[in-house]
Amino acid sequence: MVMKLRLQSNSIRLRLKRREVEQLIKIGRIEEKIIFGRRENDIFRYVLEVAPNISICQASHQPNGILVQVPVEAASLWALSDEVGIETAQTVGEINLQILIEKDFACLNGTEEQNVDTFPHPMTGTTCTPKAL
Repeated sequence: MVMKLRLQSNSIRLRLKRREVEQLIKIGRIEEKIIFGRRENDIFRYVLEVAPNISICQASHQPNGILVQVPVEAASLWALSDEVGIETAQTVGEINLQILIEKDFACLNGTEEQNVDTFPHPMTGTTCTPKAL
């Protein structure tokens, strides 16, 4: 599995390949890790899990990582539809933490290796034409 994590400004973005979306619905949890060293404290984990008792996505800082939770109904609707992502804003004092969970699309100019197990890109087969001035 290779769930992608992007942290930027005050946002968390997770991108999942097909098998990861299937696992999330079947098992209820996806976990990835970044290993910085040999000790347990040297492992950063990022986890996405389906949570039955919440109504909107939420994220929390955990020891050695991040936990993002998504409501059961939202996860199911997203996984079984053409919806690209689930997006919400979590209020943290006077600011918002943006949370985005999305399907990982094939790169239009990517290699076969890069595009393994991705979702078909909605722009596949189209060409860009420059607009006349």
